[in-house]
Amino acid sequence: MSDLQNVRVFNEVEARRVVDELVSYMRPQDPLQIQVASWWGGGQRWARNRSFLSSDQREVTVSVSRRDHMRSVYGSSAGMNQTDSISLRAIADHVEYYSQRVRSKVSQDRMLDVPRSDARGADVWSDDTFNRSVIDNAVAVENLTRISESEQLMSSGYIETTGATALQYSRNDMGRVEYQWGRVTQVQCSVTVRHPGGAASSWAGKTSFDLNRVDIAGIAQLAFEKCQKSSDPVRIEPGRYQTILEPQASATLFDGLLKEAMAKYLPEQAGRGPMFIGSDQAIQRYRSKLGLKIVDERISIFHEPTDPFVGTHFAPLHKRVDLITNGILTGLFDSYSSHLNEHSDIHPVFYTTSYTVRSGDISVDDMISSTNRGLLVVKLAMPVLIDKPSLLFTGVTRDGLWLIESGKITKAVRNFRWTESPLFAFNNLEQIGPSEQVFDPVNKRNPFGGDSYATSLNNVVVPYLKVNDFSFTSTIDAI
Repeated sequence: MSDLQNVRVFNEVEARRVVDELVSYMRPQDPLQIQVASWWGGGQRWARNRSFLSSDQREVTVSVSRRDHMRSVYGSSAGMNQTDSISLRAIADHVEYYSQRVRSKVSQDRMLDVPRSDARGADVWSDDTFNRSVIDNAVAVENLTRISESEQLMSSGYIETTGATALQYSRNDMGRVEYQWGRVTQVQCSVTVRHPGGAASSWAGKTSFDLNRVDIAGIAQLAFEKCQKSSDPVRIEPGRYQTILEPQASATLFDGLLKEAMAKYLPEQAGRGPMFIGSDQAIQRYRSKLGLKIVDERISIFHEPTDPFVGTHFAPLHKRVDLITNGILTGLFDSYSSHLNEHSDIHPVFYTTSYTVRSGDISVDDMISSTNRGLLVVKLAMPVLIDKPSLLFTGVTRDGLWLIESGKITKAVRNFRWTESPLFAFNNLEQIGPSEQVFDPVNKRNPFGGDSYATSLNNVVVPYLKVNDFSFTSTIDAI
């Protein structure tokens, strides 16, 4: 950690120095993977209108692997958090020693020089986010807690800014060498507000790689306003209601569709999920629903790394991927392998937690004014999958639930338990509204390390939805 005493993260020159020194200690003829990643995070947390934590954390990790990741026939790996010459020599000797022991027990078939597909070189970077100080966060928290106290409310939450860089070195057994540099920032803000007597609760939050897109004061003010409007909720009967889902609520359904139905594919599991038809005995192959309409034709879901609104996703996708186009399934995730299964028609793409749902042209006010009797939902919380074939989830509403009568919001409502399938909801849409980026935090310190395909930066942009006959199965007492 001594190298990071006076800096937050490594720049490319500093990371290259570590990589090149490690390479000089290793055998030149074998496949080699090296990653030097550094991370910084500064945060402020508070509860009951009082700050209880200010943090400024820094970390560096060095990982060395003596194998080619395209075909791990032999090798060994090791990692550490020191970058001085003595430590680098020690980790190089460790990897060399164990890779020689493994090499003597297996064949060493040579590989073709196949281009790598997991490049991680794109930036999701904001200088304003990275230069945010702990004092800046503390001042912001002080201002919003002062407002909370003046309105006789209780607030809690956190503001966190992070930055990370990584240099990836790869050398295959044909001698081809690649350096891949990436960096990322992120800001997260979450504010929860409650009435001291427990009469109401509300929440607001946002994440982005760019601090300028996260209005901390505006987020807090929105939470205060929702809490005041939610006081003294009434109890109404459960049932099926015409329901307007705010983006944070509709994101729960889209996440359920993508993460549970489209990202769990394995060759031996083909045909067991809602995105598969099953085994076609006539052609002796498993068949998916690729090319078939599965949701409303107004829904399109895609990953676009060049979209400036969400930022460029740095790992590993560098091209547009269309998952659902005009309601038709056009892509399936394969989070375990990039190889095609000879017994299915799957054409898998790498899993990503960043996606955009195409916006609609109906304003939220128009959605409300055209509703005779229905509900407005802020958040669908605690989703639990209870039936895989139908993709049926259950959970609870949280942080804002209001009754709409004759085109107007009339009163706050006691929370419900909801039980619904995204497939049913997305095939029963009344209207689609504007899309917004939602709160979808990342807790992993090193977004470039390990299985970064599924744990890297989340940029989720989803619309307001007006759904017919959304199922609320019981009332709950929690606010």
